[in-house]
Amino acid sequence: MAENNLKKTLLFSSLEKKELVDNIVSDESNSIGRKISAIIELTVMDELLTKNDQIRFWITELYKGCTSGEILSLVFEFNSANIMKRSCGLPLLPFIEFAINEQIFIKEYDVNREPIAHLIKCLNSIHDIFDSLNKGDEQHTLKYTEALDTINCFIERLNEKNEKIHFAPFYRFFKTHWYDLKDSMYTFEALSDLASIQKGWRNTSESRYNLTKCLRDLADNWSNELE
Repeated sequence: MAENNLKKTLLFSSLEKKELVDNIVSDESNSIGRKISAIIELTVMDELLTKNDQIRFWITELYKGCTSGEILSLVFEFNSANIMKRSCGLPLLPFIEFAINEQIFIKEYDVNREPIAHLIKCLNSIHDIFDSLNKGDEQHTLKYTEALDTINCFIERLNEKNEKIHFAPFYRFFKTHWYDLKDSMYTFEALSDLASIQKGWRNTSESRYNLTKCLRDLADNWSNELE
């Protein structure tokens, strides 16, 4: 991109706000010896990308051409990487909701089958989680029995090589059972596989904006233990 294309005029809604920003930036420039343009650039980048290095990486990769699915897979994989089979505990429910909302725009049924074997292993581990929970009252027994049946159905579909995989039910399942599954590493390994398996993810201004918003919100709710 030509240098001239990068030059933009910064417009303010009032003279008062312009003078305020001018004074603040000028004071910082005079105090630390940094160019005014560099200070403004850094401020804008911190606002758009956040100061969180991991979030900055994901947003940057998204705008370098990665699809929403590729970024989702990275985010879910990151949250699965912990000890004692537990997730990192990041609040990733909005990312599941994003994946659900994006399904109406994905028209391809071709899939990347390579991660399916690993996904099935994760689903079997999640099956074990529900099996251990299925020891309560009648209401909970019904809930967990339905969850077990759903997982068995998912595994059956994934084993059918010629079966068209509809991914929305998978994501809705994890949303429905979020509080039962959010602490398990297998949940996010499975979600990472799902995002990687599915083809046809968008990379449009709307999808980038919505996913970036999720990422910025995640930066605000980042665990101190992960820094």
